[in-house]
Amino acid sequence: MASSPYFVSFHPSIALDENRSLFSDLGDPEMQGLLAGAAGVLFPTYITPQRYDQITRLARAWFPRLEVRFQHLGKTKQILLFRELGVRHPESLLFNDPGELGEYVTAHGSPWGFPVVMKTDLGGGGTGVFPVYAAADVTRQARRLPRDQPALLQRWVNHRGKDLRVVVYGDLAVSYFRIGAGGFYNNVCRGGRIDHDLGPEQQQQGIAAVQAVCRRIGLDVAGFDLMFPDHGEPVFVEINHHFGRKGLGGTAGHQRYFLKAVWHWRQRLLSSEPVSTEGSGIFQSRGR
Repeated sequence: MASSPYFVSFHPSIALDENRSLFSDLGDPEMQGLLAGAAGVLFPTYITPQRYDQITRLARAWFPRLEVRFQHLGKTKQILLFRELGVRHPESLLFNDPGELGEYVTAHGSPWGFPVVMKTDLGGGGTGVFPVYAAADVTRQARRLPRDQPALLQRWVNHRGKDLRVVVYGDLAVSYFRIGAGGFYNNVCRGGRIDHDLGPEQQQQGIAAVQAVCRRIGLDVAGFDLMFPDHGEPVFVEINHHFGRKGLGGTAGHQRYFLKAVWHWRQRLLSSEPVSTEGSGIFQSRGR
């Protein structure tokens, strides 16, 4: 048994004091004692909700915290979370499936007029997200959505051709604007470009809003999409748990930020004093 304080890593690429396979026998008393006595437990990038639950029942502290990811999977549950938090987000109607959405609009129209945005529950990179410019287009667009998933109808938000991506890694926040190529989508995979320097005040405003939310809900690693249609608070559009890395400096940049977050998490648990960030240049930074 390792001496205290010590940390246990289930991450295959990050070694700590004690390193174990994610498939270790959790029924082994020695393994249970190791986890119970650890100052903290590090998880890999991918872990099932069942395994996460089994390990966290034995551990005192862990990184990253994934409850929000598992409990609020999909755009529908994220809208419900935004409502609960009271943060600004697109006004939305939630439906069990696209057929129900189509029937509602046929009977009642759109409460906001047109255009509106239609979304399926799951998917990234702009997939399953469509602009709808007239009531006559609703049925046609609804056919493009998976029939076995919830669907959303949202009020149009004028994003002015850009949105802000804020990626949190523990206390670290990396932000950049994604600027569209003149159409509806700003996603980089759809022709959008990345700008780290645009709107520094909005970037700081977005970082502060995201970090405040993360502190409230206990979320350590995620990518948030925000819009600024006016001079008010940013609009929370979506939380991405699997996010693109081009604006972070590729996979190497992502790994670098994650390692820094692990280090600061470890230091916080080992010390009652806040981790000094003087000269580190990593807190609330904008990735390259």
